[in-house]
Amino acid sequence: MPMPTFSRHALLAGVAVFVAVPAAAQQQADPATPDSAAEAPAADIVVTGSRIQRPDYEAPNPIVSFDAARIQQSGNTNVTSFLQRVPALTNSLDSTRTAGNAQADGALGQVGLNLLDLRGLGPERTLVLVNGRRHVAGQPDTAAVDINAIPTDLIERVDVLTGAASAIYGADGVSGVVNFILRRDFDGVAARGQVGISERGDAGNRFASVIVGRNFADNRANLTAAYEYYGEDPLANDDRDFLRGANRANFVNLNGYDPARPGSYQSGPVRDLRYPDSSTYGIVDIGGVRYRGDGAIYTPGVRLDNDGYSTGGDDTPVAGYIGDIFPRTERHAFNLLGRFDASDAFKLSVEGKFVQTEVTTFAGYGGNYPATIALDNPFVPATILAAANAAGLGSIDISRNNFDIPRRGERDRRRTWRGVVDAAGAISEHAAYDISYTYGRTDLRATKLNDRLATQFTQALDAVRDPATGAIVCRSAAARAAGCVPVNTFGANTVNPASFDYYLFDPVSDARIEQHVVNAALTGDFGQFFTLPGGPVQFAVGGEYRRESSRFRPAQELVDNIFYQYDEYVIPTPSSGRFDVWEAFGELNVPLLKDMPFAHLLSVGAAGRYSDYSTVGSTRAYQFNGIWAPVEDISIRGSYGRSVRAPNIAEIFRPRTGASDFVSDPCYLGNRDQGTQFRDANCRALVAAAGGDPATFIAANNPNANVNIPGVRQGNADLRAEVARTWTAGVVLRPRFVPRLQVGLDWYDIRLRDAINTASATTVAQLCVDQPTTDNPFCETISRASGSGYIDGYVVQPENVAAFRTAGLELNVAYQVPAGRYGAFDLRLVGGYLHRLEQIATPGAAIENNRDRPFRPKYNLTFSPTWTIDALTLSYNLRWQNGVRRFARVVTDDNPSFVDPRYFRFRELWQHDVQVQVRANEGLAFYAGINNLADQKPDIGFETNVPISPVGRFLYAGARVNFGR
Repeated sequence: MPMPTFSRHALLAGVAVFVAVPAAAQQQADPATPDSAAEAPAADIVVTGSRIQRPDYEAPNPIVSFDAARIQQSGNTNVTSFLQRVPALTNSLDSTRTAGNAQADGALGQVGLNLLDLRGLGPERTLVLVNGRRHVAGQPDTAAVDINAIPTDLIERVDVLTGAASAIYGADGVSGVVNFILRRDFDGVAARGQVGISERGDAGNRFASVIVGRNFADNRANLTAAYEYYGEDPLANDDRDFLRGANRANFVNLNGYDPARPGSYQSGPVRDLRYPDSSTYGIVDIGGVRYRGDGAIYTPGVRLDNDGYSTGGDDTPVAGYIGDIFPRTERHAFNLLGRFDASDAFKLSVEGKFVQTEVTTFAGYGGNYPATIALDNPFVPATILAAANAAGLGSIDISRNNFDIPRRGERDRRRTWRGVVDAAGAISEHAAYDISYTYGRTDLRATKLNDRLATQFTQALDAVRDPATGAIVCRSAAARAAGCVPVNTFGANTVNPASFDYYLFDPVSDARIEQHVVNAALTGDFGQFFTLPGGPVQFAVGGEYRRESSRFRPAQELVDNIFYQYDEYVIPTPSSGRFDVWEAFGELNVPLLKDMPFAHLLSVGAAGRYSDYSTVGSTRAYQFNGIWAPVEDISIRGSYGRSVRAPNIAEIFRPRTGASDFVSDPCYLGNRDQGTQFRDANCRALVAAAGGDPATFIAANNPNANVNIPGVRQGNADLRAEVARTWTAGVVLRPRFVPRLQVGLDWYDIRLRDAINTASATTVAQLCVDQPTTDNPFCETISRASGSGYIDGYVVQPENVAAFRTAGLELNVAYQVPAGRYGAFDLRLVGGYLHRLEQIATPGAAIENNRDRPFRPKYNLTFSPTWTIDALTLSYNLRWQNGVRRFARVVTDDNPSFVDPRYFRFRELWQHDVQVQVRANEGLAFYAGINNLADQKPDIGFETNVPISPVGRFLYAGARVNFGR
């Protein structure tokens, strides 16, 4: 039945009545006695995914939890790196995937972000909470929380929940929730310090934390302060010999492929991959002769006609453009937690936080494509000068990759403030209230590094010989007075570093993200009025108001585009956007039976949320769940629900912004069989319509191959909310004949429709020609040059055109084994099976199967046994995942000669971590460990960290002090 339309005020009035009526009734109840049955559940907790207090084993949704001890035993001081071992979070983005050339689409403000991606559906569909409350975003125009802003040593546990979480927490929880539960009520002093470094003497990190807390007022009050420092050194691609220069192997389309010849493969690994028609020496074309910048005849590499690359010769090496693998990171975090229990009816708590994270990374080099040089420039080699004079030229053009000018980079400083004020208390023994206000703010200062000012660099290129002194100087007297030092681009490693100060500039851009959340909830049970055989019906009801805003102010120099060509891949535009949402929610847990034959526990529940957005209007989310334990040893649980995600600020409000991107044309002859059955015919039609020749359409003929194509990015004000249907079903085993063993096995299935999708220019080009016809929204956004048919422009924007489907099985085993005088064993096994991960890019499009691909393995597990005997604790962690497919199915299906079978998959991941800890006394412990004990290396290919990061064997040591409770 359709929900009636409510006004915002009527919605809030209804919530107020629903909260006030039970509250008034409870206030008339008799005071609770000390032995009241209502006090029995005091040890219960509020499990993630519910506002109702219950034991965690009665949770109807699957939850995987890791406590602080597990994090510390892993040796990871980056929490995201630790959480990537959870099967549901393997696709999360840690610093290695947001550094160097991995910066997403060249946009500002994304360096070093740590973003959780639950179920491979994207960080934008993963709801991150702290103590059950929302946290301000770390990335402008989005709701994505930077995990760098969450202090490591204040974490008590991390809960990972799969289920229809939107009904409980609101939008964004389409794939589930990751809830960080922080320590509270600490009384005493605790500190920890850790240092680590790779076996190769780099990629070092440092970590330190101090926590001081004190209970007072007869333990009715507490004040806790915490400080944490984290520092990590950068790791560059060139710091690993197997990734450096000619040693790096990448998979490309090979020359000489003949499908009729046995043993001939279309794609294969190629070392020493290079960019043709470019060089670190420079290239000068005169009269049909190509010279190297130093005057020698240019030696071109062997061209790969169907992939736009070359090998060998004087061409520019691809490996030189990879940049950093790890960024340089430094974080300072201050937290203040306080509470005061005036009475059972009024308990006040506050949280305050300030975190500053500064991350620096460097990517590729800049270049001149080309630079025009006058013939009186004294740097021009004699051979080139003679050829130019013979040809009657007044100037020459030189194209060059400037490996002797510092790499372009970015330094992002994020400052996060967050405060929470919460008032809670018991109205009676059957009801309690909780009212909170949360404010969060992230200020971002994004500094682009080593951009070349166009005017100044052009002046530095224009060199002459001073007739008075014979010295080579900049031609412009004004430029000389301003500090111009001439630049020599003829040859390799010829640029004078003294010239950098004149033309290198670091433009600074700013962004601010703000969040306000007011939440009021009433929780309790109806035990005063009636009780079912399983106990009283429990409820939670309330309302919430949330306002999110984001603004971005790019440096004026970037807006004016005053930098030398190809230094800026994105010309940013000032932007701002905001939305607010009013919500009402409710939840019930109905315990039908308890402690009865064939019904040790039987309960059902439901939750619902109605939301009114200022952007997309109203949305509804709901969930139904149940749990049945026929005996104490076995629980069967399941849930079904509807979740929603409203579009974020960027998806709606992003202005039309200039951009550019490397676009690999799917219509190149070598790419036409790497898509659907429609690609070849569609490509022939498009190329011919633009005046090109489909029969000779190859990268080698395209002067813009491997060059950034100009385009446009923009938001879409007509977006709708995404809708997901989620169900889970599982079993929990707690056999009494094996004490302290708990086994959880859960199946999940998520179907997402009207999904918002912003594809890259290359993906848009592929989607255009992989549809049954070219009459689709993707072809409308790709333009082709008249006369040649090569792509010369694009427009990308988010659209409600996609659909996602994912399903799988997860195993969670915990077993504690006391062994008497041999100590105790604590065993933990978390495993996952990904049954499907599919995307349909647009209605009617072919299904894209993303299962069994990098960061989304079909099978993975983490086995973590710990042995404690007296003062000694030994920890071991095995992280394994199957060797994932190197290529998408659409490329390899029905194409058995695409690649040699031995390269079809990446190697399996086998990561072994060990740690030993010695407890000197009750409050002092020392520990040391090795991560990646076997020194496994990443496999060959463009992916630098599959199946493992290239840092290699990593050693660390630390000490822990804890004189508190």
